[in-house]
Amino acid sequence: MTSDKTPWNPSRTATARVKNALPAPTTCPYCSSDVRIAHHDEIYGRAYGQWPWAYLCEACDAYVGMHPFTNIPLGSLANADLRLARKEAKLPFEKLWRPYTQYRSKEYASLAKHLGIPVEHCHFGWFDVETCRKAEEWALAQLDLRQGEKVVPRRGKPGSQRKLRW
Repeated sequence: MTSDKTPWNPSRTATARVKNALPAPTTCPYCSSDVRIAHHDEIYGRAYGQWPWAYLCEACDAYVGMHPFTNIPLGSLANADLRLARKEAKLPFEKLWRPYTQYRSKEYASLAKHLGIPVEHCHFGWFDVETCRKAEEWALAQLDLRQGEKVVPRRGKPGSQRKLRW
């Protein structure tokens, strides 16, 4: 990726890779003020990652990051309460599939089914506080259920064990 890419000149390739893109926010849903593109320096005091851009409402400090090398928001604008709810909900959910990335899609499909939403809409960056709470409760319950999974010997390695998944 060349350094001439900015949110005002996004990569066409990166933009084409984003599925289910949300429109860029222009008005804050919390205070109705204008939303603008801001550098991470303004929000965090320093740049994070290779794409240090976000949408920001200066009036109430709501913001949302962007997909790398695009001007497409990662989700909806979030105030401090919603950012915290998303963070708290995603942590137990990620424990369901990390480090086994092959289970990620299955877990998102299961969560979407539980929430009664299409899997295409199952993004933590799209969730409101109530949906985050439901997702967190579901993920914690799944983790509790899996604590009791049977442990069986791993073939070919005496003494090694593995948990059965489902």
